[in-house]
Order: sequence, then structure tokens, then C-alpha cells
Amino acid sequence: MKIQMMIILFVTLTLLLVGHGKIRAQESTSVRHPMREKLANVARHFLGLPYRWGGISEQRGMDCSGLVKTIFSKFNIPLPRTSREQFNIGTDVAVEKLQTGDLVFFSTDGMTPSHVGLYIGRNLFVHAERKAGHVIITALSQPWYDRHFLGARRVASL
Repeated sequence: MKIQMMIILFVTLTLLLVGHGKIRAQESTSVRHPMREKLANVARHFLGLPYRWGGISEQRGMDCSGLVKTIFSKFNIPLPRTSREQFNIGTDVAVEKLQTGDLVFFSTDGMTPSHVGLYIGRNLFVHAERKAGHVIITALSQPWYDRHFLGARRVASL
């Protein structure tokens, strides 16, 4: 009887903790990509940095595309300045195939990239968010980002 109750409790808790919405990337933990992990670590270094529209300063603040450009520049990988331009580089990646270091794009109008972040695994991405006022980590399943997801790109240099 106790075992049955424990199984029921375990299944119930598991169902409660499983996210709702789209199926997201299922990264393999057995395959590690050192450069991708380094990108994610650099991105985490910027957490809390102020959001500044048009900014690309590590002291005064950055916007979303400035943050992504700066992260990649630490590894001598040049990226264009704006999210629109960044959306045109690399290769398209299905959301189910996301890997740490991929760029994730969002659009307010459904067609034009208006926001970009760096995917860091586990359904999370780092980005400079205007509303938050600084660089943060957000889940792709967060409602606004889930609804406005435009696509993802993998930078060829990786």
C-alpha cells in the first residue's frame, strides 16, 4: 500500500513539474561542446548589467543585440550589430535541436526580429531585456517569449 501511494505521489509531482506548451530542446548531456559552454559562461558574466538601447558598453549597458555581439567578440567571432542582421547569419535551427550558444530570436510583429538572446541550455536564454532593465536569464516557455518566438540560428564558427 505504501509503495502504491509513493508511486502515485511521484507521478503526480512529476506531472505538476513538467512544463506546458511547446516541446523544447532536449540537449544531450553526454556530448559537451567546450566553446558553447564558454559562450554561456561569458553570457552569465553579464547578468545584472543595465539595459541600454543601442548600448554596447560593458560598463554603461547594452541592448540585446549588443550583448550577443559582445559575447561572441570575446572569442574573436564577429557578428553584425542588430538583431535583424544577426538573424541572417549562420544556419537555421529547429527549436527541438537548440544547443548552448545558439541565438534565439523573437518578434513583436511575427516577421521581423526585434529581440535576440543566447541559448544556454535547459530551455533558458540570456538576454538584455528592456522591461527588466538589465541582463537576465529567461525560460523560452515564458508566455511572451513562447508566443513571439521567431526562430533560432547557429553561428557557423562554432
